[in-house]
Amino acid sequence: MKRKIDAALAAWADSQARKPLVIRGARQVGKTAATSQLGSTKFQNYLAINFERQPGLKRVFESDLNPKRIVSELEALTETKIIPGQTLLFFDEIQDCPKAITSLRYFYEELPDLHVVAAGSLLEFVWEHLSVPVGRISYLHLYPLSFAEFLDATDRSTLGQKIPRWTFESKEDMSIAEPIAIQLWAALKEYFLIGGMPEAVSAFAQRRSYIEVASIQDELLQTYRDDFHKYGKGEKQLENLSQIFSRLSGFVGRQIKYTELSQGDDIKRTRLSLELLEKAKVAHRVTATSGAGLPLSTHAKEKKFKCVFIDVGLGQRASGIKFSEVLNADNLLSQHLGALAEQFVGQELLANGNPTAPEALYYWTREEKSSSAEVDFLIVQDGRVIPLEVKSGSLGSLKSMHLFLKTYGGSGLCLQQTNLMKAVEQVTIAPLFVKV
Repeated sequence: MKRKIDAALAAWADSQARKPLVIRGARQVGKTAATSQLGSTKFQNYLAINFERQPGLKRVFESDLNPKRIVSELEALTETKIIPGQTLLFFDEIQDCPKAITSLRYFYEELPDLHVVAAGSLLEFVWEHLSVPVGRISYLHLYPLSFAEFLDATDRSTLGQKIPRWTFESKEDMSIAEPIAIQLWAALKEYFLIGGMPEAVSAFAQRRSYIEVASIQDELLQTYRDDFHKYGKGEKQLENLSQIFSRLSGFVGRQIKYTELSQGDDIKRTRLSLELLEKAKVAHRVTATSGAGLPLSTHAKEKKFKCVFIDVGLGQRASGIKFSEVLNADNLLSQHLGALAEQFVGQELLANGNPTAPEALYYWTREEKSSSAEVDFLIVQDGRVIPLEVKSGSLGSLKSMHLFLKTYGGSGLCLQQTNLMKAVEQVTIAPLFVKV
């Protein structure tokens, strides 16, 4: 699959100021596949060390962290020549070998010509217990496939190029011809069901079987559950983790209240479960802010937040949504009170963000206690804050958006879901861009 991260990986490989690279992301989002693609296209040799599958290789890092000795022993144990400038050395599931993480600084200092990439699914849980070599490692962040990547993976890259790409400086007509709109509409329905997890997308691209995709999604969800014992401590915490994981996708678009999320369980336990799922990259926090100054964290209300689930397809499967409900829906994004709309937009913002330093997600709320004014997302473009509203039905009055603009000035953007009409002059596609 072609991924946005491929260009960033190629640029890293060609850089003269290169550092060992760590790819961060949730389990099964494609970190290993992207590195393998890089190894097969840019290097004469590619050696992948998976510490989860090859635990015996951890002993190479036990005596000392001399990179030349480590390389020499890895060559002997794997019968693979490691040549700086010609070989890509990949440490996969590196969280299972913390000393290998520490060794990256010495690869940077003593073997700078050797290309070294590391990846891990639960890195955040070991990171805090290590002396991370700050300034000696580069990072890239990977998420499930975006809608455009999904179209490319399903042999519709030309259709993907027809997705409206809107900027405030654009003077172009944003309307879409009816045949293109119909195709995009159908593809968007598929994406809401399949999601962006590479294994599910690959299966759908090859066989177009929703039943097979559902089976893969069930396996992926179980894989995430199987990880709970790696970072959850105690029977009650594990039970709570399982409950929060199953319910979280149903809370997308809503301010998180622990008492509602946990269904009567201990609030401290529920708070910890959510924090653990965030560390595992299964959930992404969207923090409330009461201002529009940069950085957005200046006025952030850390205790007031929403969440975006890891993937729209997995979220629907976890919620028990039937495929027929989406395939037969006229107003696709209005499912579940618009939560699906916010999940899609939040996921797109993450997937299309800066892979080297992804920005946190924020939404705006008014400070006054009696006010319910809220704008779904705030995004930063060219040094300015832009309010982003997600509408699952008609535009309405957009009171919160206009209040924000009146208070802080500038312009806003609304992503509106409307029904696809048959008359050419009424054709729209979700999302429809509306400048406010």
